[in-house]
Amino acid sequence: MNRNETKLKDLRQGFNALHASRHPSTAKALTKLKDDVVSFSGNTFFEEVQSVGYNPDFQTLEAIFVTKQDFGYNGTLCTPGSFAFVRFYLDYGSGWVDQGYTGVTEHDIPTGNDCTQHPEKPLSYSASLKINPKTAFCSIHILPKVRAILEWNQIPPANTPNYDSIWGDRIDDQIQIKPALELILKNPALSQLVALTVAQPALKLADAAKIIPGGEAALAETQASLVPNQLSLGSLVDLYKKHEYVTPARYGLQSVQAALKSFDSNVVSKAIETWQAYGIDLAAIIAELEKTSADVSYEQLENLGLDYNLEQFVATFRIKRPGGYSGNLCSSGSIEYVAFWADWNNDCTWEYLGTSAVNVHDINDIPAGGLSYAAILPFDFTHKHKLCSSPNVVKVRAVLSWNVPSSTTDPNQLQYWGNLLDKYVQVKPGAEIPVGTVLPYFYCLGGIPVDMISSGTGLTVSGAAFALNANPVESGAPFAGDVVIQGPSYAGYYYRIKVTNLATSAFHYLTDPLWLVGYHQNPLPPHNTYQTISPDGAAYYAYQGSGADYNDNIDNVLARWSPGGDDKWQIDLDILGVPGVFSKVIQMDNTAPVALLNIDNGGDCTHFHKGDTITGHFTATDDYISSYVLAASFVGTVASGTSNVVNAPFSFATSVTGSPCGSIGLVVYEKTIHDSVSVGFYTPAEQIVCLQPKK
Repeated sequence: MNRNETKLKDLRQGFNALHASRHPSTAKALTKLKDDVVSFSGNTFFEEVQSVGYNPDFQTLEAIFVTKQDFGYNGTLCTPGSFAFVRFYLDYGSGWVDQGYTGVTEHDIPTGNDCTQHPEKPLSYSASLKINPKTAFCSIHILPKVRAILEWNQIPPANTPNYDSIWGDRIDDQIQIKPALELILKNPALSQLVALTVAQPALKLADAAKIIPGGEAALAETQASLVPNQLSLGSLVDLYKKHEYVTPARYGLQSVQAALKSFDSNVVSKAIETWQAYGIDLAAIIAELEKTSADVSYEQLENLGLDYNLEQFVATFRIKRPGGYSGNLCSSGSIEYVAFWADWNNDCTWEYLGTSAVNVHDINDIPAGGLSYAAILPFDFTHKHKLCSSPNVVKVRAVLSWNVPSSTTDPNQLQYWGNLLDKYVQVKPGAEIPVGTVLPYFYCLGGIPVDMISSGTGLTVSGAAFALNANPVESGAPFAGDVVIQGPSYAGYYYRIKVTNLATSAFHYLTDPLWLVGYHQNPLPPHNTYQTISPDGAAYYAYQGSGADYNDNIDNVLARWSPGGDDKWQIDLDILGVPGVFSKVIQMDNTAPVALLNIDNGGDCTHFHKGDTITGHFTATDDYISSYVLAASFVGTVASGTSNVVNAPFSFATSVTGSPCGSIGLVVYEKTIHDSVSVGFYTPAEQIVCLQPKK
């Protein structure tokens, strides 16, 4: 390790202590540390964000970043490690708008060699954030700028788009938002159908269509109208005759391929005649295609990573030209196919994982730098996890192909347009379940990995964080609202979940209908599927299946449960015909914090004058309190703490010249995790105070 690396390692350790400190001198010390890090060129020594893209169908921003070192991440995979946080911004033309942040766990992982003796670094991760973007109909292009800011072990501050990371960096790009669907209720039967389902929300649309005369036909007609028209060959010829760079080989690819693959002389002859009618020689097109291989002048694969949290593969690619994609946003456009491969055993043998498809179009006002897209492939890692003592680093490959599906048998095959890219990723550790083995198990409870929940107390332990975005959670946190249970799936098997109230010993099996989100790889969207499954008479649910082109339960949800109350529960999962039961304990807390605020003298506002000292008492309590803050608009924070207080006194002096009216507010925060997705529910109390002129 050279001098610079040694110094950066020391600075990294110093940052851990500084960013956790609340001392007033911390900000100054962090500024000094930042200067030191920069002086040693260390901002991206440990991690670096390399690309940011967007998937219009999933409405998901994807930032791919890499970790480069064996050390500096606060421990091995068997420790909590540290976090890389990415905050995203969008600029629609009026300035940067904060979209939120997500985090990914990082660890110290030794660098091995792949089967070609190439070092397995850097490791590529993707940080994902689902957004709700602005949109418009297809005639208007929404092409916002996007920014991703990476920071280590500290969440980049909100609404600070120019934040300068201490560890990490930021990257800008431009993306395309999917147009909104224009649903026009021209058919009277469809209008009646919509009115009926609005009045009766529990009634399914398909069932309502059977009730309304002509409803089924109207529904089918409307569904068909939602699919954009595919431009005919003649329309493509007219569209691109003024675009010299868009040749017949490009826009006619699918038509030519269909003819050549038919092996029917009559079909080929018909194709020759069709092209001749447009004044184009089919032989010339075929000759051009024979010379075209791995062309990246229209689109190019740029990056590849693994979403550690959601366990899905992500590849970013760039669209470079304004035309050549088979039509604008009001048409069906064309497809960019990305096939994913993995060398699971480090033996230079590639296994096909699946293909993702992204719909692209002609964008006549495309920015000079092009548009960045993200291809996403959910994947079932049930049989790919290893214990934390054995880091699972895997070489992966993505292959891009335009309008012709990538090969599913040859990982080296490149089509006419597109390219391939190899990267190294790290699969999160977990229970080792060999292929053919079925293990009763669930790995996530209430949004938290089960190994981060105490088996004795049912509360979170030190280092706990949400499984899907790595947002940290306080130690000793209980749960409230909806509890989501997630775990591996074994197609063809059945599971059930028993819940026992440990305060009363009463138990029952979960039997509510279970709503699931799936993913089926269709060339055109939608890619997500939705289904509701119910258990059988013995309370067993069917595990859902997955394959190279589908996954019927991408979130791996096994149950959603709302026990209510403040009791401790035991959750048991068993699989029909499989020995063993997996059990976990969870502590509920559905009681809100108490916040009571009383101003002395009965709160008689007319009693107070400018310059007076206002006194009172407050109570801030919760069984799982995180903190409380008592503040007054006159002076700022009056009192704060992290422990329960009952009827505690407070006082503060008002100004003779200050504002005559203001407020005193008390907020009590709790540790409790709500609905498996958020923390920090609070109870506010506030009183308004008006001051009379001083006598």
